[in-house]
Amino acid sequence: MPPLHEDLRAILASKAHELFGDYGVTCATTEAVPPGARQLCGILGFTGDRLCGSVIVAATEDAIASSNPIGDGPTRGWVAELTNQLVGRFKNALFRSGVEVAMSIPVVLTAVRLQPVLAAELAPTQLAVGGGYVTLWLELDAEPGLELTEPSPDAMIAAEGEAMLF
Repeated sequence: MPPLHEDLRAILASKAHELFGDYGVTCATTEAVPPGARQLCGILGFTGDRLCGSVIVAATEDAIASSNPIGDGPTRGWVAELTNQLVGRFKNALFRSGVEVAMSIPVVLTAVRLQPVLAAELAPTQLAVGGGYVTLWLELDAEPGLELTEPSPDAMIAAEGEAMLF
C-alpha cells in the first residue's frame, strides 16, 4: 500500500477515535468484527484537484445507538450525521496538511454484510465502539507524487465542532 494511503488511513482512524470520544463513547482498534450483525452504513465522497475518494462507515446498531446524544437509538439520520462529521474532521486534517477537498452528501444503507471492491487491496480499519463495532473503508485516487505537508502553525482553522464566520 502506498505510504500516502497508509497516512490517510491513520488520520481517518484517529478522527474516528476523536469523534466517538467527543460523544463519550469508548473506541478502540480491534482485529476482528463479529460477522452477521445488522449494520447501518454511511457513504460519503470527497473531491479535490489532487485527491478524491470516499469513506464508508459500517456500524452495528449498538455502536450507533451508544453515540446518539438524543438517545433515540440507531437511526439512519444519526448514521448520516456521524459519517458527515467524521469526513468533515478528515477534510480539516487534509486542509491542515495542504490538501483541499470538498465533500458530498452522505448516503445511508442497511446491510448484514458489506464488502467494498476497492481499487487496491486494502484492509478496513475496525473499531470496537461502545457496545458494538464500526468498520471504516477509505478509497482514494491521488495525484501522482502527492505528499502531505506539515500543518502551518499560523493557519486559521477552527477547532473541531466550532464555526468560523468571515
